[in-house]
Amino acid sequence: MAAMLFCLLASIFVCKLSSCFLFDGNGGPDSFSSLLRLITDEKRLRSDIEVQIQTLKNDLQALKSRHQSSLCKCPKSGVVAFSATLTKDITNLGIEAPIIFDKVITNVGGGYDQRHGHFRAPVSGTYKFSFSILQGTATMWISTELVKEGRPIGRVKTGDNGYWTLGSNVITAHLQEGEDVWVRHNANEGSNIIPADHGHFTMFTGHLIRAD
Repeated sequence: MAAMLFCLLASIFVCKLSSCFLFDGNGGPDSFSSLLRLITDEKRLRSDIEVQIQTLKNDLQALKSRHQSSLCKCPKSGVVAFSATLTKDITNLGIEAPIIFDKVITNVGGGYDQRHGHFRAPVSGTYKFSFSILQGTATMWISTELVKEGRPIGRVKTGDNGYWTLGSNVITAHLQEGEDVWVRHNANEGSNIIPADHGHFTMFTGHLIRAD
């Protein structure tokens, strides 16, 4: 863009110079004065072009900065860890419905998305996950599972003839950068209700053990 602008202004300068000498073909004092004016104009135009080029450079750098700030600032090394809990009762889980752990306790590295209940690996590596499910419906059980990219890698089934049973599981898995892990209802059998009981019972936790 800067080169095109320079060429345009240079063309204008050449046209002015040509028209000047065509107007006074004798090459007299008027031609010399016009030449001096054109030289002055050329210097001014060159200065203007340099200012505009610098402005374009500044605009480009600002665009690059805004682009970088819009990207995920996920760490390429260091700590990745999250914990989230359920604080609102779930009363009607469907088949394979994700469980949304709505209250974030820790989210170092920004991998957990509380809108969808998914953890997305910011770096490739070995991760450790745990999840727990509170069951509070009498004479019922509930089945849930931890899935990686939609494939089960761990399950919890809990419940008996009483109230308030808690089941948990711990899983270690390798994730590629960008892969998702979440907890979902396993089947449309047993209970489809998860009581929150003010939180900190039904939880989803994970951390990076080691990056690749």
